[in-house]
Amino acid sequence: MPRAVPLLALLALSAFPFAAAAEGLPLTGPLRVINAYPLILPFLVLPAEDPGGLDPGRLALSATAAYGNAFHWDPEILYPDLDVLIDAEVLKLALSAALGLAGGFSMEAGLSLVAEYGGFLDPLIQGIHSLFWLPNGDRELYPANHYGFLVDRGGEVLVDLDEPFGAFGDLVLTAKWTIRDGQAGGFGAALQAALSLPVGSARLSTSSGRLGAGLGALASWRRSGFAVYGGLRYLIFGEPSWEEVLGFRPHNLDFFACLEWAPKRIAWLLQADGMTLPYRHPHPWLSSLSGTISFGARLRLSPKVLLEMHLSEELWSFANLDIAAGCTVRMAL
Repeated sequence: MPRAVPLLALLALSAFPFAAAAEGLPLTGPLRVINAYPLILPFLVLPAEDPGGLDPGRLALSATAAYGNAFHWDPEILYPDLDVLIDAEVLKLALSAALGLAGGFSMEAGLSLVAEYGGFLDPLIQGIHSLFWLPNGDRELYPANHYGFLVDRGGEVLVDLDEPFGAFGDLVLTAKWTIRDGQAGGFGAALQAALSLPVGSARLSTSSGRLGAGLGALASWRRSGFAVYGGLRYLIFGEPSWEEVLGFRPHNLDFFACLEWAPKRIAWLLQADGMTLPYRHPHPWLSSLSGTISFGARLRLSPKVLLEMHLSEELWSFANLDIAAGCTVRMAL
């Protein structure tokens, strides 16, 4: 895959909405951070969301691109039965459409495209590590911009990929009931339900090959240009075919907290996202939490179009992309 593809994808996302004819969208809301870590991609992961809903009959279209680099290697030292290599850059493009219904309800359908390859960020990352005396995690033992994704436990292989690929992720359907909107000020609250349909590739690890579901609550509090958002969702995953390789935890949680300052045409946001991992192996990459911290901004390009961009960094050293960037464009019809 050419190195320019991820950058061109982000530019295309930024360009396509200008032809839209729609009424305005609220500038406010948490960042739409997508977790694109290869060991999490097979499962249902919900981005942070404002409890506020859409007016009945209003259709909102969103496109989010997430791009990041991951390098984790364990040469059977901590756990002799486990061999893990994750050396990749990941591009995940999520397209969705949401529709406002009567009674505070709204529904959304989303489908993602995933590409994994060697990328172009390795020399930059290793240079930064060297400049600031940061640990390099044995990156220098592998060729720059190399692609490899291997998880092997005692000869049982979960995944073994060394060729770049592109594939669909799962189809995700969500429903939200806004109990109190909160976008004009004060407290906001909503309940959310989700269903993940396995249309992605289990062989390429963009799907578990099983249904997933989620149920949770969203909340917000706003005063003038300042707002706080939070959410907690319970997730249940169907047992994948490779359950015996790493063990499997079907019951999981994801959560987020976000601070926002939105003076006029631009909103500044600081956000933490996390989730428990659906694996039972004691290795810290597989049994710890996944967590990131993100900083970003949302700009009103016109009353009809919003553009959001953010950078994310791992909160701890396992189960996350080392560094990631995201871009979302949203419009209403």
